[in-house]
Amino acid sequence: MALGDEEQVQRRIAAARDADELDLGVFELTEVPGELAELTHLRQLDLSANSLTALPDWLGSLTNLTHLNLMLNELTELPLWIGNLRNLRQLELNMCGLTKLPESIGNLTQLTDLFLNGNRLTELPTSFGNLTSLERLELSGSALTLLPDSFGNCTNLNRLGLRDNRLVGLPDSFGDLASLDVVELDGNELTTLPPEVVAAGTATLLAFLRERSTSRTTRQWSSKVVFVGEGRAGKTSLIKSLLDEPFESNESSTHGLNVINLDLPHPHPQRDVVMRLSTWDFGGQEIYHATHQFFLTDRSLFVLVWDAQIGWESTKLYYWLDMIKARAPRAPVILVATHLGPRPADLPLADLHAAYPGMIVASMEADNETRQGIGEVRDRIAEQASRLPLMGVVWPEAWLNATEALRTDSRNHVDPQGMAALLAEHGVTDPGHQRGLTQALHSLGDVLAYSDDPELGDMVVLRPQWVTDYISRVLDAPAVRQKDALFTKAHQSELWHDLSTDLRRHFVALMERFDLSYRTDDGTSSIVVELLPWDPPAYQEDWAATESAHRELRLRYRLHTVPPGIPTWFIAREHRFTAGLHWRSGALLRHPDGEHTALVTVDRIAKTAELRVRGPYPQDFLAILKDGFEQTLRRYPGLEINRSVPCPGRLPDGSECTHEFPHDQLKARLARTPPREEAECPVEIRDHNVRQLMQGIEPPEARRSEELLTQTRDEVRRMTDVVERQRQDRDAQHDGLLRALEQMEAKQASIAAEQQRAALAAWRGHQTSQQVTCPSVVSVSRVTRRRALGMVRGSCFQLRLYCEAPGQWHPAPGHEPYEVRATSQLETTLLPYARGLFKILRYAVPVVGGVIGVASDDLDKVLKDDIKLMKALLDTTSELAEQDDPADIASMNTLVKAQWDAEFRAMRALLEQLDPHGRWGGLNKILTPEGDTLWLCEDHARPYRNALPAAPTPVPGQLPPAS
Repeated sequence: MALGDEEQVQRRIAAARDADELDLGVFELTEVPGELAELTHLRQLDLSANSLTALPDWLGSLTNLTHLNLMLNELTELPLWIGNLRNLRQLELNMCGLTKLPESIGNLTQLTDLFLNGNRLTELPTSFGNLTSLERLELSGSALTLLPDSFGNCTNLNRLGLRDNRLVGLPDSFGDLASLDVVELDGNELTTLPPEVVAAGTATLLAFLRERSTSRTTRQWSSKVVFVGEGRAGKTSLIKSLLDEPFESNESSTHGLNVINLDLPHPHPQRDVVMRLSTWDFGGQEIYHATHQFFLTDRSLFVLVWDAQIGWESTKLYYWLDMIKARAPRAPVILVATHLGPRPADLPLADLHAAYPGMIVASMEADNETRQGIGEVRDRIAEQASRLPLMGVVWPEAWLNATEALRTDSRNHVDPQGMAALLAEHGVTDPGHQRGLTQALHSLGDVLAYSDDPELGDMVVLRPQWVTDYISRVLDAPAVRQKDALFTKAHQSELWHDLSTDLRRHFVALMERFDLSYRTDDGTSSIVVELLPWDPPAYQEDWAATESAHRELRLRYRLHTVPPGIPTWFIAREHRFTAGLHWRSGALLRHPDGEHTALVTVDRIAKTAELRVRGPYPQDFLAILKDGFEQTLRRYPGLEINRSVPCPGRLPDGSECTHEFPHDQLKARLARTPPREEAECPVEIRDHNVRQLMQGIEPPEARRSEELLTQTRDEVRRMTDVVERQRQDRDAQHDGLLRALEQMEAKQASIAAEQQRAALAAWRGHQTSQQVTCPSVVSVSRVTRRRALGMVRGSCFQLRLYCEAPGQWHPAPGHEPYEVRATSQLETTLLPYARGLFKILRYAVPVVGGVIGVASDDLDKVLKDDIKLMKALLDTTSELAEQDDPADIASMNTLVKAQWDAEFRAMRALLEQLDPHGRWGGLNKILTPEGDTLWLCEDHARPYRNALPAAPTPVPGQLPPAS
């Protein structure tokens, strides 16, 4: 420790003799200073980010401690005396290298927050169940293989992080955690739990475990077998042969999807059970491939059928294996050659095993007409199905009975009340369990249920293949293709003549939910993206017009295969930016500001996708589109993706440089100490700034973004003054200045949007849409009120909610601020939060009044008044002004992030107390196509919505339909 640091440590210890807290974080301490033994009055002690390998015994005598931060040290285990600190409410031990916890930790019965991320714990002590006051527990990134049965005693837990461990299951007592709102389980095997139940969310998981622990259970001997391959390969005939049904030489081609049950005895003698295998037979024509992806799930067995007489190359064996690998990377695959005849079923099996290690479990031959090899294929399917991870998993008996009733119900759809009645009839009576089972079946693909969607929530589809049949009619329709993919009301009447108007509306909304189409602005027609022409329209002139005036940013993806839906799903997902120029492998997109243009293209031969954005400040638009594209790619968890940044330079002949900078290498350069700020292009033989190459791809450097925004704002003001002075002079110079001003204003808005988007992402961390329960942007000020009849007089805080539209934060129109009496305790909560918001809010760009129905002058005044009052409030706390700013997003280290997280949760609790009905000043909760959750005013919410004209208006605070 440097001499200056040692002196600062001593000054802080001396100051703590008259205070109840002490911060000794980030001082490279190798041992705890002995002077602390005298500070028995301390309530908060921070020793984080030092080099401590052990803790002295006397530290256990500081029994008044309520907050102890030891994170980022080198403590492989905790001493037994940790149990003496019985007043602890918050204990932070992230990334300490802990391998075990002592049983004495169970003595900390007042503990409400425990952080143990990034350790090497394999188990928790039995006494862990004594921590009955625990509200938040973070245990992600360890090596846990199981949780103790006593874990269910922690009934006050409301947030639990268990990501990236080695858990194969959860104790049934887990279902007793009635207060749990959020549980993060990504990155665990969980082979003893149905993934459909886990994927359906916390409520469903708890309902399943609670039902399993309190009622009769039985094992589920069922699974899914998916038959894929090219059209006319013989998939349907093979399934019929396995069912001992007669062969039809003129078997009609499958359109969409057929689901048929195949009952096979379990192959192992000790299992005297019959397995119910649900065979999913997909149409092989390419036009259907994009619809398949919603039903191709992991934990299934795949049977890939190919025609031996056409050959493995013509039946695209590599293509189908690539699709399975991308969508269901852990699923076993059986290859079956059909149409046996003069040409042998020959294929390069060794090469296939090398290219797809572990995927192909068998390669077989079967002739549907002669029945040669059918018995062997049936036996191999039974053997592989019996090995699926969830075959024989324990389910609540009532859930299984209800599931079987749903699968055999003859109806295509029911309303939510009918669904509840059907489940109740077969033993699932609890409304929460009904919702849980419905969501689990939705995740499994057995039903389609979107209960939170105002447009789709009025119906539960019991037979998804019924929906795909009608979608297939659209995909097969020459009339729609000839209309350049425009699906009109007339087409609906023709192709869906046997559906009611309500069902037609529902099916259109489902197509949009699947990103197969999007509605035109007038709401009367849809663009079916899977029917867009392959040849691009004449977009080149529009794109070329943006080249000289603006800067360009690019991001390239190299894929191991180009799966169906890329980029068409993305085109549908980002349709709010459409410029009307799109084709099957690309689109020209425009930002609403009119100054930023983007081009997305996919090269199926080179297996690449590229995003290019041009404009005054293209970083923010690129970031939005990148998030949307990445969201689309996530549908393929096994897709191999390499990201790169094309060199922005030019070669001597004026052509584009061919070099690509690998994204991972650029990140590694900036992660060095000190950072490597330059990277040489080996083709152009010139250095490029790494941070500039990464703009729009990685989150911005906050301080640089703030400086740039300040400069841009000042330039806008200067140019506005010049334009005003030349208002009477209508010459070319004035027009040029006006155009430059428009571009500068667009740049200002883009930089502000970039900052605000990054701030929201940092504040909310890993929260899902369900966890974002209230708005996050709020102004805070202090006012003095004289109560009724002069009986009460005092100071109170005012909290005004803001619309969170990136780049356009503004007070919620018509929202009266919340008021709460000012107390020192509340001040501790509000002031740090207000300071973090103030840093971003003071740069917010006032929205043009006409956009949201409010006079711009009034809006500007409210915004400026809020900022002025917040500054006045913060200026009264000199101690706060000296702290590092938690809103400095790019440089926010782990310690500051943890501090901000606590303040964020405290503010959320306060807002929920002030607005228990969740009206939130009329703001709407919107899940954007890029996966962000925003609270928006009605006008800023509108571009994200796909509602039909007749659809009901969403209730403020209720989840609207996702785009």
